[in-house]
Amino acid sequence: MDNFMDMTKKAGHTAELERLAALHATYYDAMDGKLVLAPLDLQEPGKKILDCGTADGIWLRDVRNSAPAGHQYFGSDIEPELFPEETDGMIYFPQSFSEPWADEHKDAFDLVHVRGSLAGSSPKRPVDVIRGLASVTKPGGWVQLMELNAFSAPSNGPAMTDFARMASEIWAGIKVGDFANELKSMLEEVGLQNVQENRVIVSLGKKAKPELHSKSIHGVTGPIRPLVSVARSVSNSFTDEQLSSLPDRVRDELETEGGRIEMVVAWGQRI
Repeated sequence: MDNFMDMTKKAGHTAELERLAALHATYYDAMDGKLVLAPLDLQEPGKKILDCGTADGIWLRDVRNSAPAGHQYFGSDIEPELFPEETDGMIYFPQSFSEPWADEHKDAFDLVHVRGSLAGSSPKRPVDVIRGLASVTKPGGWVQLMELNAFSAPSNGPAMTDFARMASEIWAGIKVGDFANELKSMLEEVGLQNVQENRVIVSLGKKAKPELHSKSIHGVTGPIRPLVSVARSVSNSFTDEQLSSLPDRVRDELETEGGRIEMVVAWGQRI
């Protein structure tokens, strides 16, 4: 995934944060405003909540805005340049979830959240990253994961179908596999209990609400060009011309026909 990270950096942090905000708004609506599906009691104050891959903390801010009680909020990211200048009472720290966690973070958090990042586990296995996430979760706390299902995507037009096929071939090529559909089993493999799963259909473009039409397209299409670069580095079934045209084809299809993606959300409790 180095090609993806390099191209994202070159596009600039402002562009990436705008895209992530658009994607967050789209997911937030699809989840009916409920970002925490794990049964953590947010009415009891004093919980410690960690968002891994937090960027500028947009997920944390909306969780705090909806929480009925006061909690402590932490955000980690491999790119600390994305952290907001004004922390607004939240604590941010640099951390790759693929690297060992500091002792101060072990057994520390009531909820550990990751969204749309586990492909970045490569060359490690996603399950090894999840084991690390479990290690920084308090006994009784929860790990919640949310990832795109590329291997059995909803029915779409040809461009979105090709996008899902490209993503699945990338995940196979970088050896992370069908991790979205394996979230539940991986949470169980690392010893978490009370594991549950929910699947969220996200409408895009013309199929989205009018106020999310442009945001949903921007949020989803932003990573396609970097992903095309990754696809060229692994075995795939596309011609060079098909890969080059895919970003514009997906954008045009979402504008005129719309599309849908499925996000898999799974959570488990450390006992």
